[in-house]
Amino acid sequence: MDIFQAYEILGLQYGAPPSLVKSTYHRLCRELHPDTPGTTEADHERYLQVVSAYELLIRSVTAVTSVQQGRIIGKPVVNMPNAGGRVLGKSSVSVHPGTAESLDNRRKFEKQMQQSRDERRSKEAAELKQRQKELAKQREKEKQILNEIRMIRLAHIIHETLAEDMKKKEG
Repeated sequence: MDIFQAYEILGLQYGAPPSLVKSTYHRLCRELHPDTPGTTEADHERYLQVVSAYELLIRSVTAVTSVQQGRIIGKPVVNMPNAGGRVLGKSSVSVHPGTAESLDNRRKFEKQMQQSRDERRSKEAAELKQRQKELAKQREKEKQILNEIRMIRLAHIIHETLAEDMKKKEG
């Protein structure tokens, strides 16, 4: 799983603030946790995905925060007065926010999210059309049944009228 998929699993946009990631994670855990009444096996699978996505995002946020604060986890910090608080050497974070690569990744992620939304909308539209067809068939059957009931009532009325006429002629 990459960072883009992690944001998608949580239903967030790429680069969402850590506080939003955390609150979304807690909300999804409350909804999907296996001990929650009414959860299914599919909910449990989604819960495991949410946990993995959250752990990945928290690790990446921690790494970015460490770099921004002048620390790299596991490596010594080189303090140079003229470096402007920058850390020398290779960072443990591959893409820094605000760089061209970060913006390209964000655009790519947003494009993937848009494609996902478009696919979901088209699937929902197809399901809606199918449901409308089923309802139209059901309405047609109901109309046929109502017409048959009307015909039976009409036949019953005609039969009663003829029976009354026969009684009048006889009596």
